[in-house]
Amino acid sequence: MTAPLILGIAVLPEFMQHVAEIHLGMFDSAGRFRALANDPLRWGFGYVKLVGFMIAMLAVARFWSVRSIPRTLLVPPATLLRVAAGLIIGFAVAWPFAWLGKQGLSPVINIPLQIVSAVIQGGGLIYVIGALVEDVFVTPKRAMTSLLPAAIMLSVLIAVAFAPSQALHMANHKLALGRALPIVWMLMLFDALWVGLFAALVGSAMFVGVRTGLTWRGWTVHPSDLNPSNVHTPEGA
Repeated sequence: MTAPLILGIAVLPEFMQHVAEIHLGMFDSAGRFRALANDPLRWGFGYVKLVGFMIAMLAVARFWSVRSIPRTLLVPPATLLRVAAGLIIGFAVAWPFAWLGKQGLSPVINIPLQIVSAVIQGGGLIYVIGALVEDVFVTPKRAMTSLLPAAIMLSVLIAVAFAPSQALHMANHKLALGRALPIVWMLMLFDALWVGLFAALVGSAMFVGVRTGLTWRGWTVHPSDLNPSNVHTPEGA
């Protein structure tokens, strides 16, 4: 019953930014919106909004795994360490390939390099999300080998959840331009609530993507679905 409160991490900062935007008069016209797009006050709230959205999104993914608000928010240090290590190592390994891709190399050389970079990033992504949701079956080795198809599925699911949600988010802002103030307030309240659902959709896509069980040999059943007691233990991995 209290799970939706997680989404407040995204909703409240979003609404506070809208309060600042309305205070600045950004929705008076399209021209004024463009002129104030980089206003320091707006971006002060904007940075907090982005952080809140990311935290809410990741918290939703974790909640589907641990099914507990306290466990969702109180992430064990070992889990944080695995997530941080996955991010750092993934970036460090993929960066040289991305750098080489900008050096004007011929397609014969550049395309294979970018494929390798994409594979590393995909494997790194599924490992990081797997570590976050405490899925001990997503090991570094499996993330870079047998679970690469699941990494592709994970990326697709995130894109499917993100793209239409972002489109509606942007369309709602355009709809508010030049409207009467009460209508603007209603649209921005809707938008803040929508961003919460937006975070929930992407976070859910992350969890489902990790748990798809898609490998090079086809779909597999996640061990925890056969024995739920194994969700957070390495036994049987």
